[in-house]
Amino acid sequence: AGSRRRPLELRPAAACSSAPRAAPEALAAMPVESWSRVHSRAKRRGGRITPWTRPTCGQVASHIGTFYSIVSCVALVQPSWLTSGDSRLAVHLTAFWILFTVSLALYLFVCYADTRYRERGDEKRRHTGFESRRCEDCSASITDLRVKHCQTCGRCVDGFDHHCRYLNVCIGRRTYIPWFVFVLGIFLLMGSCCYSAVRAIAHPERYSLGSRCPELFLAIVGVQAMLSGFSALFLFSLMGQHLYFMCEGITTLEYVKDQAPGFPSLPPRGWREAVENSECWKCGDQLDTTECDDPSEVWYCSICQTDVGKAGVEFLTCESCENINVCPMCTHTSKDPGAEVVTYRVSSLRRRMESPQSVKAFRAHSYGSRISFNGQRDPKIGRRTLSAVVAAVEGHTGDPARSRRCSLCAEHNDKVQSDANDGDSASGDSDSGSSNGDI
Repeated sequence: AGSRRRPLELRPAAACSSAPRAAPEALAAMPVESWSRVHSRAKRRGGRITPWTRPTCGQVASHIGTFYSIVSCVALVQPSWLTSGDSRLAVHLTAFWILFTVSLALYLFVCYADTRYRERGDEKRRHTGFESRRCEDCSASITDLRVKHCQTCGRCVDGFDHHCRYLNVCIGRRTYIPWFVFVLGIFLLMGSCCYSAVRAIAHPERYSLGSRCPELFLAIVGVQAMLSGFSALFLFSLMGQHLYFMCEGITTLEYVKDQAPGFPSLPPRGWREAVENSECWKCGDQLDTTECDDPSEVWYCSICQTDVGKAGVEFLTCESCENINVCPMCTHTSKDPGAEVVTYRVSSLRRRMESPQSVKAFRAHSYGSRISFNGQRDPKIGRRTLSAVVAAVEGHTGDPARSRRCSLCAEHNDKVQSDANDGDSASGDSDSGSSNGDI
């Protein structure tokens, strides 16, 4: 199954004064200046002002392919439509330019709209059945569901759906519908370009360049037909996938990670008392200790929404309930009713749990009197369907990039990662010097 479980030892709760890392309550008391430094470090991790501040290879390639198809159609094919006298081609030409204008306007809106999460003062938007949580990087107090920090954009996104690889922007609550209409417009444009290219290949003598140099004309229009046809096919499958998501009321992130609607969620009220007694707040069963060895398995903390499976740390889980997991930081936070829940990065959580004192404090706190483990629940490894493949090709879930990188981007990514590690090291030294004890 890729994970191992073992019952917790019966021992009294021990103090955590020997751990060198800062506590959640200590983090809550950090001054505003410290959080601004954390945000600056997040910006160095890849944050950007516009999608073209640091373009990706997929972004550049998709724009070049789309631009080539449209320019080739406009420059080589459409001039003959104007002089043909065919009313159907005139309607086709008018619809083409209307679609192009609308799609361009939607492209600009999706790329430059502000999708970041902002703290809401409207109590009607707050979920009364949950507590708030805070992002480690943005320091924002999150009171809404489906708010996720994108490591690529360097900010929390309201209603996060996915990070589009080809636009290099996050698609959230504000831009999801405009983005879908934009995809529909580009699909129709690429279909028009493919149709015009096939028509031109069948009768090259009707076009100016085709009558003078048919070999060059067929080469240019043939490439246009292949690019636009492939793009139209991919966009058609992408639209079908998101129509299914709309009908089901789920996001791309929830589908790919196989999570319940509303993910990332918020801490449910009453979880502190249950976790302090090592009990599940849903069914009341005892929580068992688990450590995931396979980073591809999907294990999220139900309180702070941190990816504990990818972090590779020990955490608590309920055998009877689905998706009830508690990370070590939230386990310690449950002891203080006034401590705020913080969503940590995978690297930050792993760094805070590296010391033996932190592991010892977690095991000492997580004790119970009726622990039994008779079965093994099948781990989640995320979706492996065709829709998940299409979603992975079109976008990603906002997590840090894997080690598989393009050679053109490798040098820059190494520099960004080096700066981030330097910032984490400095922060870790500062925490260990100023903290008087915690996990």
